[in-house]
Amino acid sequence: MFTRIAASLFALTLWAPAALAQTPLRSLPAETFKSLSAKEVDALTDKPGPGAKTAFPVDHENYYVEYASRSNTGNVPEVHTHWTHYIQVLSGEATLTYGGTVSNAKETGPGQVRGDAIVGGTSLAVHPGDFLQIPAGMPHLFMVASPNVKFHYVVFNTRQ
Repeated sequence: MFTRIAASLFALTLWAPAALAQTPLRSLPAETFKSLSAKEVDALTDKPGPGAKTAFPVDHENYYVEYASRSNTGNVPEVHTHWTHYIQVLSGEATLTYGGTVSNAKETGPGQVRGDAIVGGTSLAVHPGDFLQIPAGMPHLFMVASPNVKFHYVVFNTRQ
C-alpha cells in the first residue's frame, strides 16, 4: 500500500509542472458582441483616391477581419507571408491573378511584399457571392475593369 501511494505521489510530482506550464487555449479575453449596419460597413471603406480602401473591425493577434473596396486604379500585387485570406465577394466584378511570382518585389512591412506585376500567374473573373481562399505566401492581385464600379469584399485572415 505504501509503495502504491509513494508511486502515485512521485507520478504527480512529474506531471504537475507540465500541467502548470500549459498555456490556456486563448490567452486574450474573448471578443465582445459587435454589430455594424450596412451603412456603417460602407462608410468604413468609402474613401477617395486610388488603390484599396480597407478597414479592420476585428483585429486579433491570430486572425482579423478586413472590409475592402477597390477601384480600377492603384492596385498592386501583394504577398502575405504569414496570413491566409478567406474572401467573400460582396459587390462589383474584378479579375484576380494569383500564383506565379511578383516582379520587382519589395518588402513593404514585416511579412508583406508588393511589386509591379505577377509573372506566370493564373487569372480568374470574380463576381458577387464568389468565395476565394488565398494561402499564405501566394502572390495575388485584384484588377477592377470598370472605372465607375467599386469592388467590395470581406476578408477573414488567419495566421499561419
